Amino acid sequence: MVNNIDGNKIRKKKVSSDNRIKRPNNSRDEERLRENTKSKPIFEKKSNNDFKRKFNNKENSKLINKKYTNKHKNSIKDEDYSILPSERKKQQRQSISNNRNRNSLSTSNKNIKFESDIRKSRDKEIIKKSRDRNKKRRKEWKDRAFSYTKNIIAIILILCTIVGISGFGYAKYVTKDMPEVTKKMIHEKYVTSKEVPIKDMPKDLRNAIVSIEDERFYTHNGVDKKALIRSAIHNLLSDSRQGGSTIEMQLSKNILTNSEVSMKRKIKDMYNAIGMNKVMKKEEILEAYLNNIYLGRNAYGVAKGSELYFGKNVKDLNLAESAMLVGITNNPKIYGNYSAAKSRQKVILKKMYDLGYIKESQYREALVEMVHFRSEIE
Repeated sequence: MVNNIDGNKIRKKKVSSDNRIKRPNNSRDEERLRENTKSKPIFEKKSNNDFKRKFNNKENSKLINKKYTNKHKNSIKDEDYSILPSERKKQQRQSISNNRNRNSLSTSNKNIKFESDIRKSRDKEIIKKSRDRNKKRRKEWKDRAFSYTKNIIAIILILCTIVGISGFGYAKYVTKDMPEVTKKMIHEKYVTSKEVPIKDMPKDLRNAIVSIEDERFYTHNGVDKKALIRSAIHNLLSDSRQGGSTIEMQLSKNILTNSEVSMKRKIKDMYNAIGMNKVMKKEEILEAYLNNIYLGRNAYGVAKGSELYFGKNVKDLNLAESAMLVGITNNPKIYGNYSAAKSRQKVILKKMYDLGYIKESQYREALVEMVHFRSEIE
């Protein structure tokens, strides 16, 4: 008996002189001979059934589970032993390469996703930092603007206080020797040669003078603060001059003070206007103003003006004539001309309509009504 490479015991073959195996005498000997002469090759191909039998063995299942991963199990189950070993190796290499590629793709996708997440987080952090920085800057600018505004307001208030105190002191100095205004003093200072009571003056004439000269005449105490502020701002921002005088202040200028353009005269007129409202009614003040207003050509008062321009008694004036007569008072040298007086009349009628003194139908009729001066008719 001789051991082969695999350790299998084989019997030496009995050969004949011509190097041939001697055939057994009976079938049993022949079968034994075949059994004894069987030998497995060094690299024996195991069948699928043998592998499955081994794989299903309970004793080796634990070892196999530890040894082979899921990938190896799948590859083993899928192996086909009917093909050549070289082809099987190629398939194994291909599957391994595919797995590697799949793994590399998955890892690359994971890396890309991870990088994108990192980039997003970085972008979020940058955006957050920039927002925080901008908020901080805006807050700093707001704080600075608030502090500057507060300082400016404080300076303005201080200046206004100083100006107010100094102005009040100057007003006291200017008016310390002025007499108190009375009805008698006003009546004694009349400059008209023809006085007309307020009841004989048309209502449209009174409304026209209030609309164009002092629209808040019936509400203030002789000094219209809104008009004064408006005129002060206008005079500061433009080259033209705008007065903020009320009817009382103009009456004071016409009969109590003079036409001097100065702050001193303005303060005196304000003092007299406040005094008038203390001792006179609004209708009495309006009557005094309309009786002493200058209308050009040495005519003082609406009675003389009505006779001069229309040849009528003042109580007979209609809406169009009243608006035209009131328009002349602004500047008799300019509006004493008919064409200029007509354009000024339209302004006054529009102001009366806006303030609600006349209706739209009255406004339109007065615009188209033909009004002529007495000088033109003669």
